[in-house]
Amino acid sequence: MKSTLSYVGRFAAAIRSPFRHPRDQLDRLDYFSGLGDSAYLLYGLARALKPKTAVEIGSARGKSACFLGLALKENGSGKLYAIDPHAPTAWNDLESTDTIEDMRRNISALGLEQIVEIVRTTSGEAVRTWARPIDLLFIDGDHSFDGVKSDWDSFSPFVTEFGLVVFHDTMWDRSPDERYQRPDMGVPAFVESLRAEGYPVITLDKDHGVSVVQPKHGGVSLAPSLPNAAK
Repeated sequence: MKSTLSYVGRFAAAIRSPFRHPRDQLDRLDYFSGLGDSAYLLYGLARALKPKTAVEIGSARGKSACFLGLALKENGSGKLYAIDPHAPTAWNDLESTDTIEDMRRNISALGLEQIVEIVRTTSGEAVRTWARPIDLLFIDGDHSFDGVKSDWDSFSPFVTEFGLVVFHDTMWDRSPDERYQRPDMGVPAFVESLRAEGYPVITLDKDHGVSVVQPKHGGVSLAPSLPNAAK
């Protein structure tokens, strides 16, 4: 009887708690992010892929880092390296410049300090000493064509065979928002160039466009080579 009452008491306390699960906090934190519900795509990919190493380029207040980090925490393994200078750049969102303390606060609220490593520098600086294989790469930093191309060229060679690269803002040209439209936005054109080169690209027409790319021309073969294929 005592153990039953103890269980009932713990259950009642959990119901009264404002957050019954860390996932309940994800949408309550202050991110000021255009990623929207597409953050759940990152969460789902991380839960399914079970990446040992994930990298994001562009963190701001940490929405993508929190969703990815919580997935890794629930996986019981893996680490996210969140690269962002947290300083004024040509591509900061409105009021998103020195966001390091906001990001730390959001990460701390979910208990992700040991899972998400903040790399406070530019992607160009970070790649100089990078040597780890990457299972999941999220690119959401410099949105100029040359900038996003540089991030792809720098980090995609480290992506594992079945690893994935995710880009944000890839539908900007097809679904423009006059409030934020810029002539130097280059993400859609760059991801389209990858598709034209033969990289598999899947795009969700949500939250300004989120595209998932497998960084191998033609994709990874799922069938073994046939013995007589070369004859």
